[in-house]
Amino acid sequence: MRAFWTVLAVLFAALTVGSLAVLNEGADRSIGLSDIAVAAVLGTLAWLSWGARR
Repeated sequence: MRAFWTVLAVLFAALTVGSLAVLNEGADRSIGLSDIAVAAVLGTLAWLSWGARR
């Protein structure tokens, strides 16, 4: 079960990094609250999954 939580944490972390990278690409569009919220939720899920692997 530990491997499941580790894979899930890495997946959420990669999605977080990807969502933040997309924000930096679009320089001509403004960053909205929803963009930041998505990154925050994904980061929180990665952190919780990493903590659940114990």
